[in-house]
Amino acid sequence: MAGANNDIAVLQSSNLLDDVIDGVALDTSFYANDVKYKYGYYLTDDIYPEWATFVKSLSCPDDEKRMYCKKKQEASRKYIERAFGMLKKKWSIIAQPSRILEKSKMRNVMYTCIILHNMKLEDSGRAFCGESYDESNQSTNSLLTYAEKEVIQARIRDRDAHHNLRADLTEHLWFYREQG
Repeated sequence: MAGANNDIAVLQSSNLLDDVIDGVALDTSFYANDVKYKYGYYLTDDIYPEWATFVKSLSCPDDEKRMYCKKKQEASRKYIERAFGMLKKKWSIIAQPSRILEKSKMRNVMYTCIILHNMKLEDSGRAFCGESYDESNQSTNSLLTYAEKEVIQARIRDRDAHHNLRADLTEHLWFYREQG
């Protein structure tokens, strides 16, 4: 139905976080402001829910520290949007509607495009990190119980964790701004 595929409807039917919930995702834990976070995160805008895996931009920053964090997040989001724009131009497959593809096939197409983009950056010497991808870091626990999966899903959707992460990222960015 026209208009039914908004961001939230797509998120609800997406398998974006399935690997994390199923316990088979790569370890994406990291530290921000000396606090360890188990799951990676996505930079999002205001339409997305306040989940621990989404970092929404501060809507009304009230001091220099939060304004700096908002500026850095917006710059990162613009970079990602430009990268996907380049992918759409270069490999037009992601510029077309994908409703006919199965989720797993569309996911593979997106991963392939991202890998090709990263290879292009490496070849041109503009890669952020020259290190190779380490598959030995992949989790092998694919036999989680339903209850364990529910616990992980609850952690991912934790609003308090979202706010704590956003605050810790703000402090982390500000600390390294002051250091450098």
